Amino acid sequence: MDHKKVMIFLLSSMLFISSSGSITAGESSEKIKAKLENIDYGDITLKDSAKVKPSFNLQEVSSNETKQNFYDERIPKVNLESGAVISQKNKQIEIPFTQPLDSTDEALYSHDLVIKQLGLANTPTLIPVMEYTTRVEGNQIIITFLVDYTDEYSVQVKDPYFIRSNGNLATPSDVYITTKNAPVNVDSPKVSLESGTVIPQINKEIEIPFTQPLDSTNEALYAHDLVIKQLGLTNTPTLIPMMDYTTRVEGNKIIVTFLVNYTDVFSVQVKDPHFIRSNGNLASPSEVYITTSNTPVTIESPKVSLESGTRITQSNKEIEIPFKQPLDSTDEALYAHDLVIKQLGLINTPTLIPMVEYTTRVEGNKIIVTFLVDYTDEYAVQVRDALFIRSNGIPAIQSEFYTTTKNDQLIVD
Repeated sequence: MDHKKVMIFLLSSMLFISSSGSITAGESSEKIKAKLENIDYGDITLKDSAKVKPSFNLQEVSSNETKQNFYDERIPKVNLESGAVISQKNKQIEIPFTQPLDSTDEALYSHDLVIKQLGLANTPTLIPVMEYTTRVEGNQIIITFLVDYTDEYSVQVKDPYFIRSNGNLATPSDVYITTKNAPVNVDSPKVSLESGTVIPQINKEIEIPFTQPLDSTNEALYAHDLVIKQLGLTNTPTLIPMMDYTTRVEGNKIIVTFLVNYTDVFSVQVKDPHFIRSNGNLASPSEVYITTSNTPVTIESPKVSLESGTRITQSNKEIEIPFKQPLDSTDEALYAHDLVIKQLGLINTPTLIPMVEYTTRVEGNKIIVTFLVDYTDEYAVQVRDALFIRSNGIPAIQSEFYTTTKNDQLIVD
């Protein structure tokens, strides 16, 4: 057999050798034959033909951008909109992908998923193969739950090793929520209160309205999604859910029942919710709202009633700070902690110590500050981060700095 002719025939049927030795396409078979005949193959046998290693120059995919796009289009991704809710029916959910999936290791796909059972205090992660299995149907992963849970789940593709399409690994996904045979409402429930609204507290209960009717399955656990602080105390203690208050659902409202008859007001917030839901959709965090214990509600916060730049007269070791509303006197001694009073005229401008260097009391709409030491310098006075200064249970807002003058004639300009 003429091995040289065999080699010429095989190679000329596909390629031609360029002058540089690389292989391209596009010339006639006669030119290919001519170039091949100029190569000295020597005494080559068929088993030696492996020594011939032509280099390929496929111009169609020479661009890095083309290669990347070509590859990216084949990477399977979860084909769900961000925030989509997955229906759970007959103990199964379906997760669609952008490409048909390989089914060889479909049972192992369960290890690429993180499925958490929502609605429980610790949000347990389900165990693959033991608590759920996976199989492939076209471009979908079918998850079958092995136990009939009544709660919902969060589902995510995380750090995939097994989920593939034509051998290409899937990419990680967002977290999706399942809902058990319930109508899907993608809009998250929100607290339906205007910013700054005061919540009346009546018969040791308050009502927190939401924009949608709430699920009542785990209504008792809603207490864990609330942060309720008892205001009017020095350390502002946070109430303990289930011990200091309970929760139940009535339509679109959470009813909070206080188990102890507190006399002070509270701050209430929905924070990092896990349980509060409407049609399976988690509630959104809220602002902080204030409750008032059986007192008339006034939305406007008390403010210092002084013009900017006004100087406060200091007489007999006392100054008066007027407000726009009459002030609550229950915690008048603690009002000292809401004030920042600095002694001016010294290098380090020391801040006076409340209860030690001055005290406070209420007279109508005024705070009377009494200095316990007869300072000779002036002071800067400010209401800052008020927790105690209140009018009808509503905390005062921060003020500017005002300056006092000791028994001097005031010049206002």
